[in-house]
Amino acid sequence: MRINEAVWEGERPGQGWHAHGWTSKGLWVVDADRLVWLKLRKRRWLHVATGTTCHSRPDWDVPNSPYGLDVAFYVLGVWLLAVHGLHHVAWPWSAQHAERPSRRTAQRMLQRIAPDADRWLTGLRLALSDLVAPRPLEEILPAGGIPPPEGCNHVTQGSAHACKLRGAVWIANCGVRSLPISMRRLLGVARRRAAEHLPQ
Repeated sequence: MRINEAVWEGERPGQGWHAHGWTSKGLWVVDADRLVWLKLRKRRWLHVATGTTCHSRPDWDVPNSPYGLDVAFYVLGVWLLAVHGLHHVAWPWSAQHAERPSRRTAQRMLQRIAPDADRWLTGLRLALSDLVAPRPLEEILPAGGIPPPEGCNHVTQGSAHACKLRGAVWIANCGVRSLPISMRRLLGVARRRAAEHLPQ
């Protein structure tokens, strides 16, 4: 298996912090609709006065997960936009990696991301509006908007957070299909736009 590599320099955390080597992490990300293994090298920082260390993390690096945020959005999009339940859908890369991530991991992804559904919905709308301006956002979103609730599976019918997240992943998927932007980059822009627009 060919291993892709990425280096994330990040930003100095503040006064008194100095570059202090690197830390590495392996994770799965989406590249041209394929699931690929990426070795991510992240800049470590040392606070000289206290001896404290930390490292820079890109927006798409999910703490304590072997999957990037883009993988989570692809998987949740397939699951939440399907009429049938989790065990009846196939991931886009099933022929390449049959059960990666596992169905249980997909459930954990939903539990982790769904509470921030409002922020993702807002951030993605703002990000895509910026990217298509001066044209209206409706040019890249299919007529009729988010698929109607009767198309929801039992997960999104039973949870307000999951229903909003369903809308967010639908918008993200429309954006990636319509614009020359990767899911990873779009999610990074959306996260920053939500932080600017909404109070923490």
